Amino acid sequence: MNQRHLSGSQAARRIAFATIGDASEVRFWSGTPFHMSRSLANEGHEVVHIGPLNAPILPLYKTYSRLCRTFHRPGLSPFHAGPVVAQYAADAARKIRAVSPDIVFAPAGSNFAWNVPEGVPLVYASDATFRLVENYHPNYRNLSRNAREIAERLERNTIARADLVLYPSEWAAESAVRDYGVDRARVHVIPWGANLEEAPDRTSVLGRRKPGPCRLLFIGANWKEKGADIAVATLAELRGRGVDAELVICGCTPSKPVTQDGLTIIPFLNKNDREQRNRLDQLYRDADFFLLPTRADCYGIVFCEAAAHGVPSIAPATGGVPGAIRDGETGILLPPDATKEDYATVISETFACPERLAGLRQSSRDAFEVRLNWQAWSRRVSDLIQTL
Repeated sequence: MNQRHLSGSQAARRIAFATIGDASEVRFWSGTPFHMSRSLANEGHEVVHIGPLNAPILPLYKTYSRLCRTFHRPGLSPFHAGPVVAQYAADAARKIRAVSPDIVFAPAGSNFAWNVPEGVPLVYASDATFRLVENYHPNYRNLSRNAREIAERLERNTIARADLVLYPSEWAAESAVRDYGVDRARVHVIPWGANLEEAPDRTSVLGRRKPGPCRLLFIGANWKEKGADIAVATLAELRGRGVDAELVICGCTPSKPVTQDGLTIIPFLNKNDREQRNRLDQLYRDADFFLLPTRADCYGIVFCEAAAHGVPSIAPATGGVPGAIRDGETGILLPPDATKEDYATVISETFACPERLAGLRQSSRDAFEVRLNWQAWSRRVSDLIQTL
């Protein structure tokens, strides 16, 4: 990625990039903070990493949270426990003061960003609000009343403290305005990008389709939550209709053995290992559709990665998914309660029309090049922070 040279009116800023984990490590949060911080540095800014943050009491609350889950009792997110939050906030404030930044950038930092020292502009970025994920996202289900109250207060205080609030979807932005009363002028929707070390060559991914069956690719870390069971049922439905189809599921395994003609399960591929990343790239190159019948998602970086490979996505219009998938451009959106029959119908009809499929492949790649990449994100963010 080429560094962008800022004009005289767009001075480089010293950005304290504050995260609970280590954003200089690509394994943290699937690489999203890593790519955010690197793209801002490529814009010419000086990025100073504030993190990982220290909360010595955190292990105690992690143990308590595990016990609650074991006995199916309402629990808490250990990262939102009062004493943990207090330690994170104090450590963040101390480290921020030490580097004297022009701006603090805190992705998903609601549990400490509310305490950013006064006088320093704060940019808060997230893929959702707590009001949206409560009882929706698996990490925020079955929380105790106290845990919900703490998380809600942190979200509200951080949004109120922030000078800019950035989301990748209208779903999240509308909640910030509706549920937390933030001025819409401070809220901006900027799609996130594909977490790829380098983008695949356009010509190679849009080349002539490999002959053979309809190839479906599913990538997700949780079999149930990402809808792998629906994907397998869709495969069976397609083959039952006489469509020669194959499905590769990568990243998770079922709790009980699953047998289905045309199904391949790859438990895990490490994108940070070159050989395994090359294998993952090949799976994308071979795929006709990226199928993810997810039950809950706040955005979906994986949809951006599919678009980078010219693979249209098939997914439900739930949560922030429409922020990454535009229906008819980067894929096809179905209702959240879509059935295996619904998925099979959309896939079979599109696959039976080579011109439509080719058009979706090209428009998916076009969308990646225009907006679903971190350079496009950082350019818009960089323009916004000049106003601070």
